[in-house]
Amino acid sequence: MNRRSFVGLLAGSLTAMAGCLGRSGVTGSNVEHIEPRRNREQRPTIVAFDEAASAVHITGHMVYGSSSCDKVGISSTTYDAEANSLRIVMESQSKNPIPFLSSVCTANVAGTWYRATVQFADELPQKVTVVEQRGSNEKRVVNRHEQQQLCTTNHPPDSPDAKEAHWTCPEQYVANSVRECGGLPESTRG
Repeated sequence: MNRRSFVGLLAGSLTAMAGCLGRSGVTGSNVEHIEPRRNREQRPTIVAFDEAASAVHITGHMVYGSSSCDKVGISSTTYDAEANSLRIVMESQSKNPIPFLSSVCTANVAGTWYRATVQFADELPQKVTVVEQRGSNEKRVVNRHEQQQLCTTNHPPDSPDAKEAHWTCPEQYVANSVRECGGLPESTRG
């Protein structure tokens, strides 16, 4: 085999392998710091399944290190195709590119709301586990099927399910209430 044929074969093989690797599982992730629309101090971490964007969005609040030198970031994402589950670990990370200059960091402990997005090549996982590494290593496990039931069912007012649906999927739950109550949410009807 001559050199050009070998290089062409090698390039074709690598392209085919890259295509196979990109067809399933996690294709990317990012974290952004956000400002909530309202005070959400008492609510748990929220996991939203975005079928249209092939993404899982996690919204939460974390306390992290120095406000001048640290940030909230993703330390790992693990996708298990057989179990159809995603495990994502959030933790405080250094944003200081020169670690030995940590003496210039402020000595405070900061907290922020964050939104992490994990992109998938094809279908979304059925189960998502979010671990927030802070003092207590809080963990939230969300089953997509159970969450869809919670978000599309009409729950009695002030029930535990109604409260959880309000925080877990407010946009879907409000839209469902509006449809079932003739255009106005129950709380606004007289």
